[in-house]
Amino acid sequence: MIAGRYRLERELGRGAMGAVWLATDEVLGRSVALKQLIALDGVSDAAVEREAQLAARLVHPNVVAVFDLVRDDDKPWLVMEYVEGKTLAHMVRDDGPMDVEEAARLIGQIASALRSAHAAGIVHRDVKPANIVVGRADRAKLTDFGIARGVDSQTTQTGQVTGSPAYLAPEIATGGRATPASDMWSLGATLFQALTGEPPYGIGDNALATLYRVVHEDPPRTPLAGRLAPLLEHTMAYDPAERWSAEDVVDFLAGRLPAEKLEPVSPRTQTLVAAAPGAATTPTPAPAIASQPAAARRRTKWPVALAVLAGVLVLLIGGALWANRGDEPTANPSSAPSASPLAENDEKAEEPDEEASEAPTEPSETPTEKPTPSETPSESPTATETAGATAEGIDAFIRNYLATAPQNPDGAYNTMLTPAFQASSGGLDGYRDWWGSVASTSVVSVSPSIDPLKVTYTYDYTMKDGRQYGGTVTLGLVFSDGRYLINSEG
Repeated sequence: MIAGRYRLERELGRGAMGAVWLATDEVLGRSVALKQLIALDGVSDAAVEREAQLAARLVHPNVVAVFDLVRDDDKPWLVMEYVEGKTLAHMVRDDGPMDVEEAARLIGQIASALRSAHAAGIVHRDVKPANIVVGRADRAKLTDFGIARGVDSQTTQTGQVTGSPAYLAPEIATGGRATPASDMWSLGATLFQALTGEPPYGIGDNALATLYRVVHEDPPRTPLAGRLAPLLEHTMAYDPAERWSAEDVVDFLAGRLPAEKLEPVSPRTQTLVAAAPGAATTPTPAPAIASQPAAARRRTKWPVALAVLAGVLVLLIGGALWANRGDEPTANPSSAPSASPLAENDEKAEEPDEEASEAPTEPSETPTEKPTPSETPSESPTATETAGATAEGIDAFIRNYLATAPQNPDGAYNTMLTPAFQASSGGLDGYRDWWGSVASTSVVSVSPSIDPLKVTYTYDYTMKDGRQYGGTVTLGLVFSDGRYLINSEG
């Protein structure tokens, strides 16, 4: 019995901010959800209570209501509305991706909730499928405002990164302050998963590699978005200033968004640099890679990349990210479930089940346009050089390569292949012919190797003509001047 009133029935989930229990209110005779609040490092009990007060300010049909904050044995418990249903994460895992109209109805409800939160000066900071509960009559509710902050709040621990890596906006991944615009990126990432079945930057338990991809890769797109493609483009715009607000999303779905808001977002022309704790991020121009020789590109691009990587690593060591690690998607079904689900059927972990990680069956035919790879490693640069190479770096490189090649084949050809592999790929024209036929790629698994330096990955390709291909490929790599390059296949 908590606070002499709430009888705990069973645990519904557990995460970085505490455990969630199904409980019975013995006074009113109703089911409620109780969350035992755990303060983040450096955050006082007074700040935790302030978080509860912020959440209680939100009264909206698409927000899980906060009824009370009680103390038991001097520990704070948040008393919330109990919603019988499933989280969006479990719906997609169990039933597969949603169709466009179903996703539109759900995202519209959550956008309405965020519009209300942002108007009240509250940033959610952890919008993701596991924090959206779908109950009766397909009513979607946003929950877990436990790491919410007022827009003007100064209580955020400096240097902390809160939220789940797979859904973090680039400016948050580099240490910037959360804003309504960062919530909108997370809403777009949630839409991406609803439509495709997996997070925008893939499934994996390497948080550092995920953050690296968020910062350095172009925002993902999918042909499955249909009429929602503008919504995905404008919520996951790299520049926060170009992102739609929650009100814009609601207006778009209602068909009343002004035409000027539908203009395509600007091409990505800037690099976000890790900010000093508590400081706003300042974009700096990205190097014009295509017009520079390889040696110059190595001097300009990789020091910036390594600086950002080091900054993110510092944040991870500080513990803020790992405090949220239990909430991020992973291919390991044995991980602990999140505390986000408040639903009857959400006792399992958020992660995809084991079937999701199985490699697809090799197709009976392969695209004839694919260039024939070379089986002999190039002698330039040195194929045996491995000093400084890491498994994490290889993983991040190959995921970046597979995301870049379909969208920017010229860039991938010029910056990610050795001269020998460029030649074996049929030159730039042959390389363009193959990757120009690919609409998108999905990485199922990556297995890096340092000695010898290579990587084996399992993939799914969606072609522009609608065909699907899957299989496993092994690539030989070289590591030169701080850069990985593809040198051979097979």
